[in-house]
Amino acid sequence: YDREAKTFDDAVRSSEYWSGIENMRASLAYGARGDVLEVACGTGRNFSYYDPKKVRTLLAMDACDGMVEEARAKLRTRDGGTTVREAIVTRGDAQRMNVKTGSVDTVVDTFGLCSYEDAVGALREMKRVVKRDGGRVLLLEHGRSEYGWLSNILDHFADAHARRWGCYWNRDILKLIEDAGLEIVEKSTHHLGTTFVIEA
Repeated sequence: YDREAKTFDDAVRSSEYWSGIENMRASLAYGARGDVLEVACGTGRNFSYYDPKKVRTLLAMDACDGMVEEARAKLRTRDGGTTVREAIVTRGDAQRMNVKTGSVDTVVDTFGLCSYEDAVGALREMKRVVKRDGGRVLLLEHGRSEYGWLSNILDHFADAHARRWGCYWNRDILKLIEDAGLEIVEKSTHHLGTTFVIEA
């Protein structure tokens, strides 16, 4: 991802717009409230969608130095930045977070589960840091479809896609969530069941 960081936004902007991903990002981030932790924040593509009336603090982290650099540069810009008053970007790995247990109202992860070495471990960390009473984990992910023929296609091209984008788009998202011990509160799927919007 260090190699991709400077050109990442340009590479995905058009496809995210036409596929509706941009709107899904906006809707997901708009639902965040309180003290928010965004993991695998990338270049900060969600920053402008957080509502400063609902979000008290925003801590955004990514494990990739290049992405952190881009996200920090974007944080306070008019084009893609955030108006949340207390917002910082830091280097951090969702699989091993230096965040206090039960300290976060909302965890946001968009397209992170496909790239973690230990996706279940990352989800368990999200579960650990979120408040037990009313805390939420908001996910926008891509993965295996309920349609076998489509999942077969994803499987066939998974290695090539991973080499290009650093992610495995054929992971079983619902099983990962179940294995992590999270309970799904709300779920919608798009793109023939390959894109998931989840509140847990």
